[in-house]
Amino acid sequence: MDGCDDGTSEIVLQMAKQYSRLVPLVYPNRLGKGGALIEGFRHAKGDYLVMLDADGPTPPEGLYRLIREAKSYDLVIGSRYMKDSKILVKEPLPRIFLSRAFNILVRLMFRRLRKFRDTQCGVKVLRRDALEKIGKDLLITDLAFDVNLIYSTALNGFKVREVGITWRHEEGGSKVRGLLNVSIKMLLSLIRLRIYYSRLKPILESKIMRRISEFIYGRV
Repeated sequence: MDGCDDGTSEIVLQMAKQYSRLVPLVYPNRLGKGGALIEGFRHAKGDYLVMLDADGPTPPEGLYRLIREAKSYDLVIGSRYMKDSKILVKEPLPRIFLSRAFNILVRLMFRRLRKFRDTQCGVKVLRRDALEKIGKDLLITDLAFDVNLIYSTALNGFKVREVGITWRHEEGGSKVRGLLNVSIKMLLSLIRLRIYYSRLKPILESKIMRRISEFIYGRV
């Protein structure tokens, strides 16, 4: 929970008193989706790490299916765009348009990801042994983190499987203008990730690039 101002922290802290296996992680500042997941990875235990959006977009049986698949694969990603996917509540058209446009861009920029239809679905299962190998390469802290995770996993020779799921969209009140701002940041993150996996990687360590990153994403 990073910079939550909607009462989430209080609710989870109260739940932790009842369920001892629940370990609340509360941070005063926003970390971004990727930043929050990276912090979660550092504290999580067990052989499988499950990523799931807080609004519970998929039923438990769908999540169990991904966990079962993870016994044969290193990273299993849920997908809203497979033939066997079932969408109970569709996303607004602007979100669908931006999602598909982003996916096309990802396929163009990252050859290894051309077979994946939905990198951004918020349901994934990662094996710990894969995380231990790719952890140092997880550098994207915003919503483009999913691309970083999938690409780094595949590039290191691990097996990635995309599985259709049942999905229910929950509208969080985001406006088109906000989506466009987020999309621009995600585009810049894709460029950053592309540079990271190229001969130009040293550029990312330069002072000017660090200042640009701090300006765009803020300090973490």
